[in-house]
Amino acid sequence: MIWFRVLLLFSLIVPGFFAGATHADDPESEFFIGTGGKGGVYFPTGRAICRLVNKGSRKHRIQCNSGSTAGSVANLKGIRAGEMEMGIAQSDWHFHSYHGTSSFRDDGSFAGLRSVFSLHPESFTVVARADSGVRRLRDLKGKRINLGSPDTVDKLGLENSA
Repeated sequence: MIWFRVLLLFSLIVPGFFAGATHADDPESEFFIGTGGKGGVYFPTGRAICRLVNKGSRKHRIQCNSGSTAGSVANLKGIRAGEMEMGIAQSDWHFHSYHGTSSFRDDGSFAGLRSVFSLHPESFTVVARADSGVRRLRDLKGKRINLGSPDTVDKLGLENSA
C-alpha cells in the first residue's frame, strides 16, 4: 500500500516539479537521485521515481537516473556540492544538514535545502530482554547495545557494542 501511495504521489507531483527544469538551449537535461545501499529501501525507491519521470521524458525532455550511494549524509553532501539534484535522506540528517550540526558542522548551515516529500515515518524502537532490567530509556545507561550493522556504525562514527 505504501508503494502505491508513493507512486501515486509522484505521478501527481513529478510533472509540475520538473516543468521548469529544462532550458530552451538544452535539448535534454539529466537528473540524478542519490539513494542508499542496494539492500535498503531507498535504492528501489529511487529507481521507481526515475521510472515514473522517464515515462514522460519525451514530453519534458528530462532523463532521470538513480544510483547506490552511502546513504543520507552522502546524499545531502552530494546535493550541496551539486553532484546530484535530489537525494533520499532520513529527516534527522536533513535537519542536521539544514542547521549545520553533527556530521555537517564543518559544512555550516545548508539553508537552501528543501524537502519534497516524506517516504515513510521511522519510529525509534528499543528492544530488550525481559530479564535485562531495562524498563525506561534511562535504564540503558551502562548497558551494551547494538547500533546496527558494522558498516552503518562505521559511517556514523559510533562504536558498536553488540
